[in-house]
Amino acid sequence: MKFILLSILLLVSINATYLDSKSCAECHDTIYEEHMLSQHANSSLFQDEFHRKMKELNFPTTYKCSVCHIPAANNLDKIVSGKYQPSKTIRQLDGVSCLYCHSIVAVRKSHRQNGYRTTMNRGGIPIMYGNTPDPEESNKHKNLTLPKRFNLFANSKVCMGCHSHKRNDSHDVEVCQISQNLDNFKQTDCIGCHMPKYEGGNTKINRRAREKYANHEFLGIRSEDMVKKAVKLSLKEIDNNHIELTIKNKMGHQVLLQPMRLKYVKTTIVRDGKVIWQNFKKSPYEDKEATFSKLFIDENGKQVYPPKASGIKYYTNLDTYKSKNIIYKVPSLQKGDMIQSTWISYPVRPSLAKELDLHDEDLLKKYIGDSVKLNL
Repeated sequence: MKFILLSILLLVSINATYLDSKSCAECHDTIYEEHMLSQHANSSLFQDEFHRKMKELNFPTTYKCSVCHIPAANNLDKIVSGKYQPSKTIRQLDGVSCLYCHSIVAVRKSHRQNGYRTTMNRGGIPIMYGNTPDPEESNKHKNLTLPKRFNLFANSKVCMGCHSHKRNDSHDVEVCQISQNLDNFKQTDCIGCHMPKYEGGNTKINRRAREKYANHEFLGIRSEDMVKKAVKLSLKEIDNNHIELTIKNKMGHQVLLQPMRLKYVKTTIVRDGKVIWQNFKKSPYEDKEATFSKLFIDENGKQVYPPKASGIKYYTNLDTYKSKNIIYKVPSLQKGDMIQSTWISYPVRPSLAKELDLHDEDLLKKYIGDSVKLNL
């Protein structure tokens, strides 16, 4: 019976009108303002400098990344194939738009990367799906909370069309893998974490007197608060020449998800105001246990971008809710020494940002997470 209901709803929404994200601000002003700060709203290559330069280098004629970065485009198949290049139409400038996300009814699984089935380009007044009980009526769209069996928004499966995994085309190398811990969704909740509940309603006039709504900024690696929550560090003196660093992953997924990131722990010993030891001298890659990154190589062993990779040069990660202990041999410790470990996170690793000549400060910023001190 539920399957029949869903089929009818899909048929009702054939050839729907496209509502741009700005039009949502009329009723959902706060949510719209949050959304416009998000990477969803800025996923288009016209807003994302890193994505644009990676496309120019790796896909100058075709644009397969468009299925996730400008999914609301009404000529997506032609953009993917390279028949048309991206253009500044509202559907593409919208990035991952409000209408697109709230039109998703199914996630399509595939080997290379997942995808979506939506009702966005189908008829009449658009039907919007979500997880709000007893949704209000609107003159712009119909609102619907799907039956539990189909409600992808209730269990975060809605995120897995774009955020599940990606394998490159040429050598079938895994670029990223997020869903391996999320298949049964018993350990984690993407929406619950990245869309925390704030006080207030989800509309400008809160007719239903709702007490909470889901934040739509999609907080992640560019949020200082989220970075501080990501891992917990602890330090212990083992003996006069050894210390132990423990890194605990507090996230519902692996520490490293996207290969352009760089995350690491910097540990120092300070004596009389001077650093007498640290876990690396020039590059965090010197300490492979405490540095989380993914680098790729081609058939000749040359470091390359993911689409041209045939193998992996460097890969260190930490699984969901797992901990790792690292023991360092250090100079003889003395009373008064101060040992400090700090979590550091970059949206784009500095060496890659320099190579691509990036200028967007949001991409270059260093985010400081948990920091712990041990005074002897």
